Amino acid sequence: MSKVRIAGTGVATLDLYINRGRMYPGGNEYNVVCHAVRNGAEAGFMGKFGNDEAGRILEKVLVDCGVDVSMSRRETGSSGYSLVTIKDDGDRVFLDWNRQGVTDLNPFEFNAEELEYLKTYDALCEGRLADVSIEKLKFLAEQGIGVCYDFHATYDEHTIEEIAPHIRYAFFSCSHLSEEELRKTLKQAVDAGCEIAVGTRGAEPVVTYNGEAYLQQETLRVEPTDTLGAGDSFIAAFMTSYLASRKSGDDSIASAKRALTAATEYSAGVVVIEGSLGFGYDIEARRLSELVNVPEDKDLDLGE
Repeated sequence: MSKVRIAGTGVATLDLYINRGRMYPGGNEYNVVCHAVRNGAEAGFMGKFGNDEAGRILEKVLVDCGVDVSMSRRETGSSGYSLVTIKDDGDRVFLDWNRQGVTDLNPFEFNAEELEYLKTYDALCEGRLADVSIEKLKFLAEQGIGVCYDFHATYDEHTIEEIAPHIRYAFFSCSHLSEEELRKTLKQAVDAGCEIAVGTRGAEPVVTYNGEAYLQQETLRVEPTDTLGAGDSFIAAFMTSYLASRKSGDDSIASAKRALTAATEYSAGVVVIEGSLGFGYDIEARRLSELVNVPEDKDLDLGE
């Protein structure tokens, strides 16, 4: 059986922990494809890299992880970045971020060459923060591309009704929802057209729904070091396992059960490592403007 192939297109960014003097490569879809490779999939990333030091680092990390970047682009401008701090409980807080990076200024239009590339993959991972329009999601669906979409924690019934008909796999952050609300959210996504929907709730049990049954999986209790990338790693492990199981002929419920187990085990190992991928780089606050192509006089909230 051929390997599962997972693509991602979205924001490549550096998470900058200025007070700690460390920076970590990442971004929603960026993390997903890196973790997908670690789970045995083949992966590709279609993104935009700035012509700065951050862009070179972000591209190199993907290549070193075994991710194909042949359809990525290099653009003049600033790479994506987020200024982050970590609370005592290991949770992270975003202080500031780049609102005018090369991905924002040069969005993908999904031309013929890009579409043919994406069609070689079993799923394309997108997230709300990648800011892909409803029209583009609809266009991708019409081309037969199965989109895996991360709603994060910002959604309502209207948002789900708009997006769910054009995607195949839906993921929701549901810590703010009751059990009843979570199940209602997952059912709405599947009723609107998704093959399967998954709701994560931090340390609480994960719930998934495929139109036939709700399945629940306990999480593994660990002492978190940094929760950065936890959800992305869960998606990567779930999708790799689920798609592999479906390829082998297993039904949706059996595939979902295996995927839930694989994803909860794998993501539990990610929250105890440094950053979203397990490594980072030293950074000095005074070199920030050089690193990400921002003016030296830009007023950045460094969380100091």
